[in-house]
Amino acid sequence: MSAAATNIDLRRQIAEYGDFVARTLRPQLQAAVDAREETEREISEYLRLQNELRLHVERAATGNKAPPIKAVIDISHAAVYCNVLVPNPRTIYVDVGLGFHVEMTLAEAMSFVDRRVDHLEKNVLKHRLKVAATVARDVENALKLLEELGGELGGLEEE
Repeated sequence: MSAAATNIDLRRQIAEYGDFVARTLRPQLQAAVDAREETEREISEYLRLQNELRLHVERAATGNKAPPIKAVIDISHAAVYCNVLVPNPRTIYVDVGLGFHVEMTLAEAMSFVDRRVDHLEKNVLKHRLKVAATVARDVENALKLLEELGGELGGLEEE
């Protein structure tokens, strides 16, 4: 194969790999990072709810007037959220996933939140972190390959 043909072939490979990184790997990486961040937000929301519930239960147990529970409710199918204050709840509705909300006592809700956060951290977040790391490693490897191909192309052009 002549040097000119090799040069053209390397340019084509560089363009193909560059296009693959831009059109495939970078969007996959962004999707993986977005999924991880969404899981972290969900964990944060559950932990905030758990703290609110714990404070409410502790104050009620000591005979002190418990402060209202601050919560966020979905008023439009995951399109519009609203902050609310629940003055003295006996039961609350908790998002258990897949669009289902279940009425629970405060004790049941606290128990559910413990199990849900544990599941999210040990399974969902762990998996999403692994996926993001794998895609990031793929992007890094593709960029190294592009750099190597660029170096080979530079070497051919000097000849």
